[in-house]
Amino acid sequence: HCVFCLIMRSLRAMSPSDTTPAILALDTATNLCSVALVNDSEIKEIQRDLPRAHNQHILSMIDELLEGRALSTGVSMIACGVGPGSFTGIRVAVGVAQGLGWSLDLPVYPFCSLEAQARSVPGKVGELILSTIDAQIGQVYWSWLERVPGGVRQLTGPTISTVEDIKSPTGAALADWVADDVFIAGDASDAVVQCHAVFAHSGFDTAARPRPSQCALDYIDNPAPGRLITAQALEPRYVQQDIGWKKLSEQGTAH
Repeated sequence: HCVFCLIMRSLRAMSPSDTTPAILALDTATNLCSVALVNDSEIKEIQRDLPRAHNQHILSMIDELLEGRALSTGVSMIACGVGPGSFTGIRVAVGVAQGLGWSLDLPVYPFCSLEAQARSVPGKVGELILSTIDAQIGQVYWSWLERVPGGVRQLTGPTISTVEDIKSPTGAALADWVADDVFIAGDASDAVVQCHAVFAHSGFDTAARPRPSQCALDYIDNPAPGRLITAQALEPRYVQQDIGWKKLSEQGTAH
């Protein structure tokens, strides 16, 4: 375990266990199959590079997390990355979360995979993050977020476009925007930096991927029962090509 995880485990052990949910968190929107278990005393996460094979390994990875404990007694809610990302990949996490949530009558917390990816990279408060996932069709999924105390805040909803058509956080063309304190995360970040001169001096991490444990931690730190849904209501978040750029405030409250 990293030092951060050890510190968080110690801090969460001080909280009453009966008020802290034990969260099974899943994300399969990218090439990584990611599963995590977060509760009042531990943070465990497994991430494996399994392109096009998530469905063959995700259940055994969950068993590995539980270390022999029954899911019915070791988990009180499920957090699930709903995309955007690989259509096939997203359906794996959503299908598993639906099946487990329905069979055990557990609430589900859907989270944006681009947000989970932004949470995976370190940075300073006030920094802007452009989270990207290669859509494999000459386009890229992207979303702007801002680093705030304790986490990140989405500035724009998930969008799909060509790399050339990515907009600034305000909706302006990148050629007309001055970037300051910007970090670009995800497997399309290299292409974004090469395409847009405004990012010439920006940091980027092509290896960044969604970390479901970070979204589970965010829920524990900021519990909001209104963000929970039933397993039956869980759906993948496909961002179609005909959806134009919109600020998050213009897209309603759907997660």
